[in-house]
Parts: sequence; C-alpha cells; structure tokens
Amino acid sequence: MDHSVKPQPEADPCEPAADAIIEACGGDPREAVIALLGERDHLLGRIEALEESISWGFLRAGPRHQAFTE
Repeated sequence: MDHSVKPQPEADPCEPAADAIIEACGGDPREAVIALLGERDHLLGRIEALEESISWGFLRAGPRHQAFTE
C-alpha cells in the first residue's frame, strides 16, 4: 500500500477575482462573462488609441538606435 503524501494542487490565484466578478454580477456567471467581454473591448479600444498616438519614427528607430548606443 502506498502511504506517500500526494502534493496538493496549487490554488489558482484568479479564483478570488473570478468569485468577486460573479458576485458583482448578482451571482450570474453569464452576466459576468458579458461584463468581462465588455471590459475587454474597452481595453482593446484604449490599446488601439495608444498605438495610434505613438510616433512611428520612434518605433522604427527603437531597436536599431539601441544597437548603436550600446
């Protein structure tokens, strides 16, 4: 008989956040998914706006310029 101690699976660090989101949506997992999809779309829009505000000249010169300064 094997009496060795089996390691416990590590707790998922996202579990408390997932529980909080579901609770904030009235306990409805479907509403939580809809809310998360809306947040994702909002964040994607912010990323796109930030990308548009970046100087493309700076991006083009970035890695090449860094090679010359080292």
